[in-house]
This record gives sequence, structure tokens and C-alpha cells, in this order.
Amino acid sequence: MVRPKKNHVQLSDTDAKHLKGIIKKKDTNQTIANRCRVLTALDEDHPHATPYDHGVDAYGVSKTTISTLVKNFSEGGIDSALARKRSVNSD
Repeated sequence: MVRPKKNHVQLSDTDAKHLKGIIKKKDTNQTIANRCRVLTALDEDHPHATPYDHGVDAYGVSKTTISTLVKNFSEGGIDSALARKRSVNSD
């Protein structure tokens, strides 16, 4: 039995265009571009929403990465989802 998703990706037309614009830029970091692609693919408000498993196969990211990305998007919007968080080592 599949557990229902807690967080959903629902992009406005403006947000979808913004993400597609980021993907098209030549200087966009590959990690950010993949995050944009995953969010666009999982968008439930526009046609062709795909399940998490498709993102794993198509973009080479784990289910955990996708879940974290969607959670960050749900809680903080596009800027939060696209922010690159670095772990800090304390020596």
C-alpha cells in the first residue's frame, strides 16, 4: 500500500516560467537545474505530473533528495527549495 504524499508541488504559471528560465540559463549550476527540473516534473497544477520514481530515473537523484526538495518547497517556496545548503564541519 502506498502512503499518501504529505507535501505537494503546485506551481503558479509565473513560478513554472521562472523555473524554466533558470533551466535555460547557460550559467545555471547543474544541481540547481536538476532541482528545477524535478519541481517542474512534479507540478500537479500543470499537465504531465510524474511520480517520485520517475524523478529518480530521469534526473539521477534519490527519493530522499526529492522528498527533501518537495518539503523545502512546501515550507518555504521556490527560493527555499533552490537554496544550496552546505554542511559545516566543526573541527
